Amino acid sequence: MKSSRLSTQGFVNRHRKLLFSLATTALTIYLILVPSQWRLPDTGAFAAELIGAILIFAGILGRILATISIGGQKDRDIIQTELYSVCRNPLYFASFLMATGVGLLSARPDFMLLVTTAYLAIFYPMMINEAGYLRSRFEDFADYEARVPLFLPKFNLWQERDRFEISFRLVRRTLFDASLALLAVPVMFLIRVFG
Repeated sequence: MKSSRLSTQGFVNRHRKLLFSLATTALTIYLILVPSQWRLPDTGAFAAELIGAILIFAGILGRILATISIGGQKDRDIIQTELYSVCRNPLYFASFLMATGVGLLSARPDFMLLVTTAYLAIFYPMMINEAGYLRSRFEDFADYEARVPLFLPKFNLWQERDRFEISFRLVRRTLFDASLALLAVPVMFLIRVFG
């Protein structure tokens, strides 16, 4: 089912892991080889690094909560509660927080801008493609789409269920995948020390 869903959603969705890997590699090479023309002062750099670390942890938590909310129901039903009641793509928003956090860890405004741009260039088309797929598959998606924002959360829309099913396999996988962003912390530290 997963491959057939992705095959109907376009190039970016089908090749998202490859595109993400290429973008990550290119951004890492840029960070190592291209000197920054504008560095933040020490206090600004410390603040950026601290905020970056907080955003990475917030993104990891957001991805876990979104995975718990969806409870393994992806492609079976439109979940419209918990994080999915305030944003149609809470997993992508949480990943955006993580990407922004990685950009801030660098304490380089040019890199921060490149990370944000690369993220949106890959994931915004994915969100649009997925919305088209869900619109064609679920009758109630149009109402959900009209009510709930695509990407930026609108917290006053919050709704929750009393009970729901949790897929621990998905939560464990999400925790592992999201925690890979923590590797950026020592990498950024080494680049700043030796760069």
